This record gives sequence, C-alpha cells and structure tokens, in this order.
Amino acid sequence: MGRAESTLNPDLCLVDTGGPRACVGFAMALGFHQNMRQGLRQDMLLLPKMLQAVEILQIPTLELDRYLREAVQENEALHLEEPHSELESGPYGPRRTAEDSARFDAWLENQPEPEGGLVAHLEAELALTEVTPELEGWVRLLLGALDERGLLEVPDDVLLEFAHEEGLVGDEEMLGRAIGVLQSLEPRGVGGRNLVEALLLQLDPADPDYAELCALLEKHLDEVVKNKLPQVAREMQIDQERLQELLGRLRELELSPGRSVAATSPRPIRPEVIVEEGTNGFEVRIDGSGLPTVRLDEDVKALVKDPRTDVDVRRYLRNKLDRARWIVDALEQRRTTLLRIATHVFERQKACLEKGLDHLVPLRLTEVAEALDIHVSTVSRAVAEKYAETPWGTIALRELFPAPAGTDDDTTRDSLQEAVKAIFAGEDPTRPLSDDEVVKLLVRDGVKIARRTVAKYRRELGIPSSYRRRKYA
Repeated sequence: MGRAESTLNPDLCLVDTGGPRACVGFAMALGFHQNMRQGLRQDMLLLPKMLQAVEILQIPTLELDRYLREAVQENEALHLEEPHSELESGPYGPRRTAEDSARFDAWLENQPEPEGGLVAHLEAELALTEVTPELEGWVRLLLGALDERGLLEVPDDVLLEFAHEEGLVGDEEMLGRAIGVLQSLEPRGVGGRNLVEALLLQLDPADPDYAELCALLEKHLDEVVKNKLPQVAREMQIDQERLQELLGRLRELELSPGRSVAATSPRPIRPEVIVEEGTNGFEVRIDGSGLPTVRLDEDVKALVKDPRTDVDVRRYLRNKLDRARWIVDALEQRRTTLLRIATHVFERQKACLEKGLDHLVPLRLTEVAEALDIHVSTVSRAVAEKYAETPWGTIALRELFPAPAGTDDDTTRDSLQEAVKAIFAGEDPTRPLSDDEVVKLLVRDGVKIARRTVAKYRRELGIPSSYRRRKYA
C-alpha cells in the first residue's frame, strides 16, 4: 500500500453516511472493543479529513480545477501553481513532461466553441424581419416561452398574463400576430403549439402531396402510431404503396425543430488516465498536466512556527494549515487510488487494449475491490466520471465494468444486447419475431436468457413491439 493510502485508508469512506454513530459501528466491526472511548474520539477527529478525501476522490477531472481554485481562495495556507509551470517531482504532484503539456494544449484546442442556442438564433432571424417595435417585444416574449424542442405549448391566457406583467401593450390579436411572426422564422416548425402543428408548419403548401400529408397528421396520426395502416389506407382511399410513400415523407420532418440549432456542444472530456504501449507491455499512468498543483504555503508554515506570532493568529493559521494539509494529502490519495484501480482494471481488460474496445470481458466493482482490498464504494467513487485515453480512443472508466448477461459469465450485457439487436435486424418484416421467439433462437445458440430480459433490451434499443414492427405487403 502506498504512502497516501497508509495515511488515509480509502475504506474509511464508509463513514460518510452516518456521522459519529457510524464511526462507533465501524470501529466495532473492525474489532476495536478496547478503549472504545479513545477510539471514538480519534474517529471523530478523523471524520472531517475522511470526508475531505471522499469528496476529492469522486470529483470529476474537469471540476477538480475549479474546486482547487476555490479552496485556495478560501484558505490562505494553500499555494497554487498554474498547470503550465515546470514543477519538480515531489510528494504532492509529479513533474509535468513536455508530452503532457502538449496533450493538454491539444485538448484545449479541440474543445468545441459554445454556441448561442435556439433563442440566439431566432433573435438573429428576428433582427432581419421587418416588424414594429411593439410586435418585436411580443415575439421576444414568446422566444422565452419556447421549450427545448422549439414548441410553444404555453396557453394563450398565460402568455397574455406574462405580456401584461412585462408592460407590453396589446391583446389576443397582438399575441396572434406575434405567434405568426415566430412561426415564420427558421427553422420551420418552431413555435408550433403542439407536435402536430410543428409538423404541419414544416410542410410546403405548394407540394402536390400537401393535402394528403395534412390529412395523415390531422386525422390519422393515432392509427399510424398504432400501426393500423390497412385501416388508414381504406379511410384515405389509397393503397398500401401510396401510404408508405406518404409516411416516408413524414419521416423526413423534424419532431423537435428547435434542436437542429440548439446548443449542441458536448460536455468536454479530458482523460485523467493514460494507457500507452511501452517496451514491457501496456503502461498506465495518471496525467495531471492540465490541473493546477496545490502546496502548503511556506510563509504560513513559518508564521505558525514563529514564537513571536500572536497566539490567536497561530491558532487560526494552524487550523487553516491542517485543513490545507488534508486537501494536499487527499489529492495524493486520489492519484494513488485511481492509479491502483486503473492499473488493475486494464490488466483484467487487456484483451480490449490488444484487440479493441469491443473485446471487454465482464467485470464487477466488487471483484476489483476484493483484489485491491478496498471498499467497493471507493472503486465506485474513483471511476465515476473519469476517463482513460487508450490506443483505441477515449473511454469512460465506468464502461470497463460491463455486467455479465444470461448464464454465461464470459458474455457481457452489451454483447448480448448486440445479439438481440442482430436477430431483430434479420427478421422478416412481414412476420416480425416475438420476444419468445428471440429467446428460443438465443437458446439454440447456447445463451439462456429470460423473455423479460429480451423485452427490456428491445425497449432500450428503441425497437417497437412485433405488432408495431409489422410491414404490410
């Protein structure tokens, strides 16, 4: 066990749910039956330090930067070094290599620029539209009432109430004109009062199919959703081929028109674990090159040791210094714990490093915890929202723990789900398979699985029931 872990055992994370009472139970569980009062007092003194370690262990990599900067602002006993400065190797952080700095610079350059989103896009559109200042105020009010899909489902009476609270002059007529302006903006469909209207707004009245497409949306949408296509064809007095052609046109429409221009910048990812192939196989290390390094402030340490310092000031600074040391120790513990867990996990998942990420084997958090002699909650916190850079790309550490599926411990949940997906993909669309039939096909291939599991996977894959999947000749 490394220095940091001997200083602060990650298993002590167990006490974070019960306070001092949990300390008593924890001590008894470990067999500390003698000197219970003294042990309890020590546990209670350790509790803030243990909670500090728990908090820092589970902080995602990108949020750790902000956490450390805020900690330095609140505690004068901490000193912060910016990530690009060259630091010597020490107990609280390794020296950053030129390769690490280059990787961090490349990561910064590849981060997507934030986009303005739907409202900003529509405001730009509105600026090019000739409307009176009064009407423009009403349209801007409506922009703030759009949902994430770009629909305007807020009732008219509520919109009028909002308008009057904002001091806008006008009534239902002005509201109707504002809605008309909003619905004339791009993308088409924005401002629809419901899903059907949003789809209708996307249709072109000059289209030869316009009347039939409107009829499908306004009169037969429920039957289409329930796959009652023969009934729809009879009521519209068209054949199945024509109906399928019209449905194909409807599938081209956008169910959420606002999302096409909504802010789509993904949450940035910066791997903290680096896995590279070296001369002796794959090597795992922790990359902290993009994070600031915090140390104990030497001036504060000197003031605490100086007998000329006022007693109250020394007491205050000693408390700050203790809390600063907790953070520094917890950071080292975080690095050590994450390295131990990542190293063990990639040893177990060596096949995925050699052959690709689709060669993961089933692995449980409890297996890693038992192998490393730490608590499963420590493993869970350590891998949460952490990422690894591998020869096959960046992967979330959580994805390295695929659960076994069926009765075969060598079959992962993902691989079994892919098998279910492949069976449905190869079915006859005029005679779609039932869940029971899929179970029989898998059993024939040596995989035992329950029907409810197949049904669960089918729903997760977005595959409708056999009744709704049926294609009519």
